[in-house]
Amino acid sequence: MSVESRNTLVPLTLLGGTFDPIHYGHLRCAEEARQKLAVKTVSLLPAGQPAHRAMPSATSVQRLEMLRLAIKEFPHLQIDSREIDRAGPSYMVDTLKGIREQWPQRPVHLLVGQDAVNQLDSWYQWAELFELANIVILTRPSANVSYSQALEDEISKRQIDDVTLLNSSPAGAVLPVKVAAIDISATMIKSIIRLGRVPKGMMPSTVWNYILKNELYLCHKEPSYAPKTAVD
Repeated sequence: MSVESRNTLVPLTLLGGTFDPIHYGHLRCAEEARQKLAVKTVSLLPAGQPAHRAMPSATSVQRLEMLRLAIKEFPHLQIDSREIDRAGPSYMVDTLKGIREQWPQRPVHLLVGQDAVNQLDSWYQWAELFELANIVILTRPSANVSYSQALEDEISKRQIDDVTLLNSSPAGAVLPVKVAAIDISATMIKSIIRLGRVPKGMMPSTVWNYILKNELYLCHKEPSYAPKTAVD
């Protein structure tokens, strides 16, 4: 069997985001989801030009480099740079259409947090997402479920509770998966850095040292405001 034909049988599992910066909340959530879905890898999919939020503070090159450094601690995570490589807004529906052109029958799982799923019907051509991928809803104990009627109808008719069925379905299924709550966010990290402090334990040390070296996420470049402590 060729590599291409083998790949059509192996689920492609994606976690999108700006990753500005990548942190343990992203990384541990992706790894936990990978284990619960019984898939070999999860691909981190950094947005190039986000369609639903402001442009990232770090450049695409910087965010990719931080991802490369971060996944050294997580051997089952990898990077898919197709949204950064593509010009224009990073619409998920366009990304999934491109994947479908490459692998028409491959199971594709899109990992989406509950808060984002609540707003899924505000995404560009949102209804098409269900025809292009399976939606895995990452739920946490404190997550609030709040769907419009149209979105609730779409999810309820597709929801399953069988991982085996998910991994044999190219698209169209919705599976909720409980993941641990990790109280880390990119906003929190940037606030800590702007106060001149170290976001200790929130990201791999290699990522922090890269941020420090490149003076990312500062209000301005005055040395007195820049954190000085590298982490081993």
